[in-house]
Amino acid sequence: MSGQSGLLDILSVTAPIFIIVGIGYSAVRLHLMPQDGIRALAIFVVNFAVPALLFKAISERSISEIVHIDFLLAYGLGSLIAFAFVFTLARRMRSQNVTTSAIFGLGGSFSNTLMVGYPVTSALLGSAALVPFALALLVENFLMMPLSLALADMGRNQEKGLASALLAVVLTWLKNPIMMSIFAGVLFSLLDLETPAVAGKVIDLLSKTVTGVGLFVIGGMLVGFKYPGKIRDVSLVMAGKLIIHPLAVAAVFLMFPGMDPLLRTAGIILAAVPMLGIYAVIGQRYELGAICAAVLVPTTVVSFATITTVIWLLTHV
Repeated sequence: MSGQSGLLDILSVTAPIFIIVGIGYSAVRLHLMPQDGIRALAIFVVNFAVPALLFKAISERSISEIVHIDFLLAYGLGSLIAFAFVFTLARRMRSQNVTTSAIFGLGGSFSNTLMVGYPVTSALLGSAALVPFALALLVENFLMMPLSLALADMGRNQEKGLASALLAVVLTWLKNPIMMSIFAGVLFSLLDLETPAVAGKVIDLLSKTVTGVGLFVIGGMLVGFKYPGKIRDVSLVMAGKLIIHPLAVAAVFLMFPGMDPLLRTAGIILAAVPMLGIYAVIGQRYELGAICAAVLVPTTVVSFATITTVIWLLTHV
């Protein structure tokens, strides 16, 4: 396969994904879809479609196919390295407080696995991408999100220790439909239970909506963000997410030579996608909504080039 034809094959995977993002952006920009409609679709994807997809992916596999401790350790450590890199530079070079540095670190180490990572990896790897997708979500929701928000809360409330802040975040996060669907899927897998036919059909129909609706939502969410002009802060978080995070994950994966190559490929690609779509919403909780939005937009746009490059490197080097 020539380099040119190989690149065209990769673009045939990534281009449709970002075209749908562009359609979502255009629909809201041209007032074909109201902004409130995008918010409603986002709630549908996160609370219904993705949980259905995760439950289906996990419950239909044996527990040995699901649990890959090496992937969890490697992806978790690589994400922690990226978080520490952005957090430290924000504190030392940009003189930011603990709360702002923690939110910057979150942006540099937490991927939009739900709405960008899954469409990219599934288009490239097929149904096999469901396992690393679920494992990455575990790392993000049980490690990166609680750690980041606990540090941010601790920075805002100096009397609150890291342990108590971390516990509060974890207890809240356990009620998330995504986490509940993962637990339910694992339980069905462990007990070798079968989903009733009607329920299975409903779950299957919901799970099929994730890719198209999720990408459309991402595009719509990019409309209306204003830039506060903090180029250095934006560049720091964007570089952390699109460069440092995939490099850190790839480097740690080298410490696990026996890992399934498919898991390794999926993990690096997942680390290369932009930050979570609700990054600006999380930032608003700490009065950082404007800067988080300013980071989200260019990172999502530039990720088309970086994701394509990462896939090309993984398939040609």
